[in-house]
Amino acid sequence: MPHPDDETLGAGGLIARLCKDGAPPIVAFLTDGSGSHVGAPGWTRRRIAALRRAEARQALRALGASVAALQLGWGDAAPHATDTAAFKRTVRRLVAVCRRHRIGRIAVTWPGEPHCDHEGAATLAAEVSRAAETHLFHYLVWGWTQDDLAAAVGPARVRRIDTHATRARQRRALNLHRSQLGGRILGGEAFCLPRSMRRLVDQPVTLLLEPRHAPRTIDRP
Repeated sequence: MPHPDDETLGAGGLIARLCKDGAPPIVAFLTDGSGSHVGAPGWTRRRIAALRRAEARQALRALGASVAALQLGWGDAAPHATDTAAFKRTVRRLVAVCRRHRIGRIAVTWPGEPHCDHEGAATLAAEVSRAAETHLFHYLVWGWTQDDLAAAVGPARVRRIDTHATRARQRRALNLHRSQLGGRILGGEAFCLPRSMRRLVDQPVTLLLEPRHAPRTIDRP
């Protein structure tokens, strides 16, 4: 996940469905989200990061997850380039996690998302998937705002995961991200999630995009 709250907006239905089915996923956050409220009086980046970690922890519990998320420690809005030691170090860490837990599938934000951290997460996941020999899937967050999304997605296979039964959990999880909904942190360059984006948790299905070059897999999460 690029930031705390993307787990709910983009993959909340999938996480809740997997937890309900007794197969809880391992969640990793690329950044701490500390750049969401630059200049807010009394709020340092460290304090914002701590708040957002706590919100994400509560949201994951609301979705049904009981295992703490991995924190990868990248700077908010400052993704590492693929040729840097930090990028390669993160790849090695995640490959080790995949092998230790025998993870066969990775879900990450779509590489066409209009945000550098979302794109960075997709780039990182692609490298981890290649090295760990897993299947890779993409989900949409800000990608839903793209013009002519169908053309942008291109030849990817679209898989529909029924998450109708988990919508109440998703709504509860999103409401726990109060800092992103106009509460808790005021002033400065305060971010507030648009209402149109909040409606993502009301969708009865979760769409996963599977690159056409990926091997075909069974049609269930």
